[in-house]
Amino acid sequence: MNGRRLIALLGAIPVFALLTGCQTDDQSDTAGESSTQTVLDAATQTGTLQVGTPPIDAPPTEISTLAPLPNDTEIPSPNPRVDVTEIDVTDHDGFTRITYRFDGNGSVFWKTEYVSEAIRAGDSTVVDVGSRSILQVDLMGVQSDSSLNSVSHEGENITRIDSAARNSAILQSFVGTVDIRPACTVSTSDSPSQLMIDIPTADS
Repeated sequence: MNGRRLIALLGAIPVFALLTGCQTDDQSDTAGESSTQTVLDAATQTGTLQVGTPPIDAPPTEISTLAPLPNDTEIPSPNPRVDVTEIDVTDHDGFTRITYRFDGNGSVFWKTEYVSEAIRAGDSTVVDVGSRSILQVDLMGVQSDSSLNSVSHEGENITRIDSAARNSAILQSFVGTVDIRPACTVSTSDSPSQLMIDIPTADS
C-alpha cells in the first residue's frame, strides 16, 4: 500500500501547481529565491526543485507516462541524481523547521502527505515515531549517504524523524508531530538548494 503512495508521486508531478492551497511567499529567511506551499489538513502536496545546472542536452523526463511498478522494482529517476547532504532540525519561535540540503545537478521531485501509519516502502517495515500524526516526505531523484538512513531527529514540535532510502533513487522520511495534523508549510530555496518543512507549535 505504501509503495502505491510513492508511485502516486509519478503521476502527480505535472499537476502540483494546480493543487488548492498553494501560494507564493516573497519573503524568506533563507538566501535565494523561494516558493512556499501551504500543506492543508490531510492534503497531498507535490513539487519539484532544480538543483545546480541541468544538462543542456538532457531529454525531458516524462514522469506522468510511467506505468505503475511493483514494490521491488527500481523506479526510473532523472540522471544525474542529486545528493541529499544533510537533514537538519531547528526550533524557532512558533515552529520547528526540517531542512533537507542538496548538492549536485538535477531535479528533485518531492511529496508530502499525512498517513495513518509509517510503513516503509519496499520492505513494509512499520516505524514507530511515537506521535499523534505522521507526515510522510518522499524525495525522488536523489541519493543519500548511509549515515542519513534511519537517523532520528527530535524537535520541540515533533517527536521524531525517521529517514531511510527506498532505493537508489528515493529517500523517504516519516515525521511524527506533537499536534494532530498541523498545517505545516513546505518551501524550497534555489541558493542554497534545500527543501524546508515548517511544523507550527502545538496547541496548548
